[in-house]
Amino acid sequence: MKVLIGSIIVVLVICFGVWLILSPSFKKVGDTAHKLRENVQGEENGEEKQERH
Repeated sequence: MKVLIGSIIVVLVICFGVWLILSPSFKKVGDTAHKLRENVQGEENGEEKQERH
C-alpha cells in the first residue's frame, strides 16, 4: 500500500513539473486564439482591425 501511494505521489509531482514547463506555451496559444477570435468577430461586424507590431 505504501508503494502505491508513493508511486502516485511521484507521478503527480512529475506531472506538475511538466505542467510548469509547458505553461508558457499555453499562454502563447491562448494569446494567439484571443487575437484570432478578435479578428473573426471584427470581420463578422464588417470591421477590419489593424495588427499592432
